[in-house]
Amino acid sequence: MTQRISIRPSRDLRTHYAQLSAEAKQNPIAITVNGREDTVLLAHDQYMAQQQKMEEMESRLTVYAHLAQAADDVKLGRVQPADEAFADILRELRADP
Repeated sequence: MTQRISIRPSRDLRTHYAQLSAEAKQNPIAITVNGREDTVLLAHDQYMAQQQKMEEMESRLTVYAHLAQAADDVKLGRVQPADEAFADILRELRADP
C-alpha cells in the first residue's frame, strides 16, 4: 500500500488546519518551510500503527538475532543434551539466595 504524500506550505497550518487534519487522515502531508520539506503531518491512528509495526519488527529482529546465535552455537559445537542444560539451570536457580 503506497500512500500519496501531499505537500503544503507551513502557512496552511494556521489558515487551513481543519482541512489539513481531515486530509492527513487519508494520506500524510509534508509541510514545507521556505520551499523545503520540514515536517510530516500524520493522523494519530496512522502514527500509532507505524509505532506498533516498528515495535513488532524490533521484536522479530531480536528473535532472529537469538536464532542466528543459536545456529552459530550448533555449528561450533557449543551444545549439550537438554536434560544436562535443564539440570544446570535448576542448579543455578537453587544456588541463588
